[in-house]
Amino acid sequence: MREEYILKMENITKVFPGVKALDQVHLRVKKQTVHAVMGENGAGKSTLMKILLGIYQADSGSVWFNGKVQNFKGVQDALNHSLAMIHQELSNVKQLTVAQNIFLGKEPTHRGTGLVDTKTMMKETKQLMASLNIEIDPSAKMEDLSVSMQQLCEIAKAISYHAVLIVMDEPTSAITSSEVKQLFKIIKNLIERGITIIYITHKMDEVFKICDEISVYCDGKYVGTKAAKDITSDQLIEMMVGRTLTQMFPKEQVEIGEPLLKVEGFSKKGVFENINFELKRGEILGVAGLIGSGRSEVMETIFGFSARPQEKSIFVARSYRLIRQKKPLKISWRC
Repeated sequence: MREEYILKMENITKVFPGVKALDQVHLRVKKQTVHAVMGENGAGKSTLMKILLGIYQADSGSVWFNGKVQNFKGVQDALNHSLAMIHQELSNVKQLTVAQNIFLGKEPTHRGTGLVDTKTMMKETKQLMASLNIEIDPSAKMEDLSVSMQQLCEIAKAISYHAVLIVMDEPTSAITSSEVKQLFKIIKNLIERGITIIYITHKMDEVFKICDEISVYCDGKYVGTKAAKDITSDQLIEMMVGRTLTQMFPKEQVEIGEPLLKVEGFSKKGVFENINFELKRGEILGVAGLIGSGRSEVMETIFGFSARPQEKSIFVARSYRLIRQKKPLKISWRC
């Protein structure tokens, strides 16, 4: 009888000093499906995946992969058994080419000399990309590609290990809506080729578009698994948080006061340019953007974490101590 599941993790428990990260949790993933793993931050998703890949060892429980009990000793061991993970923070070497990244650590070599066979590496990368309908030049430097293109290269790299199960951790966190559509096409292509996907995300709309089943975790415990077609977004949220939410983002009535932070013409050559915003007392100001947009760099520069801006800029701040004195603190970067 053909085994229905490619992966079964049973009664997995993991304890760190003072914290039980996972408490008798389960994960069963059917072959040739997209299986979502969901839960709030701290639910135990990352710990469970690290145990699967052998980064952590479980204190108790068992892992069945491809019909065999497995206890991987690390990421390379998992890769050797056709299990790969694409992390949210991409791990490519930006100074190398696409082909060099995909074959890193397993480069084809010339017989006798042991030197890297660049021609074969380029040829095989081109064939691999074509099989996935990915249009990327194997000789392109990774640093010259967009985040979404780098992500597709990571998928190709996983396939180069003949992976039958690929874990994707927040794969759409840093790409645009059009790039998400391309990623979904690639995922459907992988499923048609017999590959299984574990899909970790916080985005509800994606789960119902691309996933077949959903496993939910809360505070290190297994809540349950549902077919995506048999559950609503409200029911899924209730499983994740453990209660019914009548309002997703309840609005608090807060008196908005005077400006506490005012940023004007804030620039740093080659990083960000002409940034302007104002933060008032009692306000929550969101700073949004894709990875590489400069949001973190702006905040780090304002608070002195990174080097001073390279162009004439100014921002005016008021510290908590000076708020009571009604005396603004003017800070100017002048270069």
